[in-house]
Amino acid sequence: MENLEQTKKVSPAGLRKRSLYIALGFMLVFDSIFFALLNIELLHLNLKELWPVIVINAGLAFLVSDLFIYKKIRAVFLFPSVALFVLGIIFLLFSLHVFHISFAKFISVFWPIVLFVLGILLILVYGVQRINSEEFPYIRDDSSDDSF
Repeated sequence: MENLEQTKKVSPAGLRKRSLYIALGFMLVFDSIFFALLNIELLHLNLKELWPVIVINAGLAFLVSDLFIYKKIRAVFLFPSVALFVLGIIFLLFSLHVFHISFAKFISVFWPIVLFVLGILLILVYGVQRINSEEFPYIRDDSSDDSF
């Protein structure tokens, strides 16, 4: 009787594996909706121009899976999700020719500015960590957190 009342604890590795499966599931759902919209020609562009949407969908899938399993956004999934989303948006802007310069030309000309901005962001994150050392979510490793 006692065993029936106890809930089965899932190991941290099991939760990570489950999170990965849920993320892949959401990514497949998001991508299938995207490809269906392309097939019924609701989107008047082709896959050559819209391929970055797949990268954006991957970032969204990680966030949604984290919310689905843990009911919160954890630091473990936040950085890859935001990175994939931002990279997808940047690639989409170049793919749709919003900027009238090629991506290779942009990187060859503006890479020092990109490095400078990334350095400033890292310094700002470090500063926020120092000020909010107890509350800042990136201080504590919550990948093995069993409470959800």
